[in-house]
Amino acid sequence: MKRRRLACLMAMVCLAAVSISGCMDFRLTNPQALFTASEDEHVIPFTASFDATSSHNPSGDAISSYLWFFGDGGSDTGAVVDHVYKQDGVYDVTLTVFDVNGRTAKTSMTIQALNPLPVAEFSYSPRRALREDLIVSASQWITFDGAQSTDDGEVVSYQWYFGREEGEIQEAEGQIVEYRWLWPGTYSVVLTVTDDDGGSSRCVQQVRVIGNAPCGSDLTGDGWESCQ
Repeated sequence: MKRRRLACLMAMVCLAAVSISGCMDFRLTNPQALFTASEDEHVIPFTASFDATSSHNPSGDAISSYLWFFGDGGSDTGAVVDHVYKQDGVYDVTLTVFDVNGRTAKTSMTIQALNPLPVAEFSYSPRRALREDLIVSASQWITFDGAQSTDDGEVVSYQWYFGREEGEIQEAEGQIVEYRWLWPGTYSVVLTVTDDDGGSSRCVQQVRVIGNAPCGSDLTGDGWESCQ
C-alpha cells in the first residue's frame, strides 16, 4: 500500500515538472527583435544608424544573424548598420533576427525623410541709394524678380504680396512681376515660393517709396497695411 502511494506521488511530481517545463519552453521559444535609430525624422539627405544589439532570446539562445530592409529598396545585415536616405518620403524599416536554433522574430519602425524647403529670395529695380537707404519713386513701375530663389528640385510657384490699396489685397503671381505704389511710405513686400514637393518658404523685404502722391488721389481711404 505504501509503495503504491509513493509511486503515485512520484508520478504526480513528474507530471508537474513536465507541465512547468513545457510552459516555460512555450514562453521562451522565439527571440525578441529590438532596435533603435539615431534619426527617425530628418531632412534629406541624411544617414540613419540602426542598432539591434538589444535583440535577444530570453531562453539564452544567442542571436546569430540580423536582416534589415530600409523601406526604400535597400537592405543590409549585421547588428549595427548605417543607411543613407536620399529621397523624401515615409519608410518602414524592418528588422528580422534569427537565433542559433533558427527561430525568428521581426519588428519595424517608421522613418520620415523630409523634403528640404526652398529658399525664397528676390530683387527689384529700378532703385537708387539715398544715404544708407535704397529707395524707389512713387508712381514708378518697379520690376520684382524671384529668380534668386533656389530649391533642391524645382520652384513651381511664386506668390507676391504688396499690401492693401483701398481695402483690397494687392497680389501677383509669377517669377517676374511689376508693381507701383502711388503714395510714399515704407512697404513690406512678401514673396512666397513653393517647390515641386509642396514645400514653401517666404522672403520679406521693406521697400521705401519717396515722392508725392498723384494729383487727385484719395489719401483718406484704408491706405496700406504692412505685411503680416
